Amino acid sequence: MPLRLRAFLYAVLALLVGVSAYLLGVGSFLGQWAESIVLNASAFDADPPGPLRLVTTTNLLIALIAVGVVALWVHGILRAVSILAASGVALVASQVLKERWLERPELLEFDVINTFPSGHMTVYTVLVGALLWALPQGARWLVMVLSAVLLGVVSWQLLEYGWHRPSDLLGAQALAVCTFAIAAWIGPRRSKRSSRRVSVFGNSAFRIMSALMTLTGVVLVVGALVLVAMATSTRNDALMLNAGEIALMGTGVLAVRTLARLSP
Repeated sequence: MPLRLRAFLYAVLALLVGVSAYLLGVGSFLGQWAESIVLNASAFDADPPGPLRLVTTTNLLIALIAVGVVALWVHGILRAVSILAASGVALVASQVLKERWLERPELLEFDVINTFPSGHMTVYTVLVGALLWALPQGARWLVMVLSAVLLGVVSWQLLEYGWHRPSDLLGAQALAVCTFAIAAWIGPRRSKRSSRRVSVFGNSAFRIMSALMTLTGVVLVVGALVLVAMATSTRNDALMLNAGEIALMGTGVLAVRTLARLSP
């Protein structure tokens, strides 16, 4: 499938996922009820360990500048501009949506501020996408593994420490994927430097890792849904929290796989 067509389809799919996460998780009574169970089962910690504590404006700027320099060196200026533009749009959109455009209806709780989408989840998903686009193609399979682990840890922390609800994280992942998909759709196909040949091993490793991550993500999400059913039937709040953590780990794996597949 041509990259532009794939990017368009991924952008539409990510948009649908993000909208559905908001309507079902934030805008419905059942969603608010389920997510309140997850939030109440968490152990709130205002000062969690890394990687959450690493999210500061200064650190984010340093990371994006570093990734931009790598992209400039490996692929050229067009790729570097595309990466920084997509990253900036996603980060700004996350804050605008949460602070100004989206509201949290008072269906279950009163006077609760909107936390959709998660800014921290947006930051890490954007950095993962930027890094996957910046590095040489032959290294992407290894970066995919490390990125999936990173997003899994961040997802676990955000839910375990009570910073966000599951829909907040899913919305953030969808926002980052949608932004990079649009960048791949409307941006330049590739720069001159990116025409370097990739080893057979690199291509094979990427295809295998992409398939394994698709399978892993689906298994985690399906397993989480089973846990949700069990938690609901047994009224086990801790199990519901675990289900949310596993589900977001699964969607994180799928987000990494999608971002890698979108790279020009």
